Amino acid sequence: SSGINAEYGGGRVPMKIREEFGHHLKCALRHTYVRDTRDDLLVPSRGTKHMLETELAGFMGDVNHVKVSAESQFNARFILGYSATLSVRGGVVHELGDNPRTWITDKFFCGGPGSVRGFYEDGIGRPLGGTMHWGAGFSLTRKLPFSPHIWGLGKYMRVHHFANAGNVGSCKDELIKDPRVSVGSGLIMKIANFRMEINYAVPIRHQPDDVVNHGLQFGIGINFM
Repeated sequence: SSGINAEYGGGRVPMKIREEFGHHLKCALRHTYVRDTRDDLLVPSRGTKHMLETELAGFMGDVNHVKVSAESQFNARFILGYSATLSVRGGVVHELGDNPRTWITDKFFCGGPGSVRGFYEDGIGRPLGGTMHWGAGFSLTRKLPFSPHIWGLGKYMRVHHFANAGNVGSCKDELIKDPRVSVGSGLIMKIANFRMEINYAVPIRHQPDDVVNHGLQFGIGINFM
């Protein structure tokens, strides 16, 4: 099919994406439940967070589905001044109607500083994404050995070591087969109401179509795995 692909951004746009070019109308209801008992929203050392988001689309337009995303995070004090964090997340899109179809804008992608580090943003699952995804992460964080009074470094900076895994697909077999895995270490900084990370990440399992970022990776946001 490469003969009918279009050039876009220096690469090739698959025919399945070209077929979705044009206008689409989506009308949806979305409900989000969050329970958060963490002692810090950006760099927690104890407590848990649970999130469940449900979206129902199909009242008008050409988008008909039920989309569910869930996420849990568990934090606890560990040894040698470290805090341990275990994060898990997942999601699924279930198509509805007589002519079910999930547009690429509603599909799941994975990868990036906030999910599976060591990959570029949404670098797992390109170019078509998937109707299912999962991710998991384990990290150890601790304060830097600086006094809080020395430029505030001890108060606003942490060192952390992490292991991430995840996958996307359109069936259960694809989710289980060949998960992506990465490990690494880096620094965490609290800046205003954001968390900034500078990491050195090493992808140890990836696929040929993935967009890998082996080495230094920068990320800023409020929700990290």
